[in-house]
Amino acid sequence: MARRTKVGNQVIEAWKRTVVNEYCNGHINSERSLQALLFSNLRAVFAEDETERRIFVEPTVQLPGAGVIGPDIVICNSREAICFLELKFAPRAKADTKKDMRSISSVARSEGISILLKRYRGPDLPSMKFAVSKTVLFAWAGIHAGSTEPSKEWTDPAFQGHFHLELHATTNDGQAPGERYNTNALHVENSPIEA
Repeated sequence: MARRTKVGNQVIEAWKRTVVNEYCNGHINSERSLQALLFSNLRAVFAEDETERRIFVEPTVQLPGAGVIGPDIVICNSREAICFLELKFAPRAKADTKKDMRSISSVARSEGISILLKRYRGPDLPSMKFAVSKTVLFAWAGIHAGSTEPSKEWTDPAFQGHFHLELHATTNDGQAPGERYNTNALHVENSPIEA
C-alpha cells in the first residue's frame, strides 16, 4: 500500500523552504501569510517534480452528512483528496492543536468530500467532488515555541489506519527554528533547520 511518501516528502520540502526562506527572513507575520507562502512553495515543488496537483487554500469542504469544515490546505490529484494540512503560527507560544485535529478527524471519518467554490463566479467548472484517498495523509505543521512530542490526537479512532505527518519549526530567541517531524508515513531525519 502506498504510504504517501511522495506527497509527504514534497510537503516537507515546501515546509523547509517556507521556514528557511520566508520565516527566517521575517516574511511571515500571521497564519495567513504562512498559508500563502507555503502554497507558493508547494506549487514550486510540484512543478519541479512535474507532479500535477490541485491545491486548495481554506476551501469549504462539504462532508457527507456531517456539515462543512475549512481545512487550511487540501491537496488533490485528479480524483482524490490525498493530503489535508492544518497550519499553526504561534512563534511565541505553545500551539494548540485540538481544534485543527477535530477538523481533520471529521474527514478521516468520511468517504468522500465536495470542495465548494461558493465565491466563484466565472465560466462553468466541472464538479469538485473528490474521494478521500484510502491512503490520505493527514498533516499538521506549525511554527511555535511548544513541545515537539507527537500529538496524542493521532490516537483518535478516526485516524486508525490512516497516515499522518507533523511538521514542527520550534522557535528560540536569536536562533533558526529547530525542525522535528513525527510521522507514521515515511522516514524522516530530524535536525536543525539551516538558515
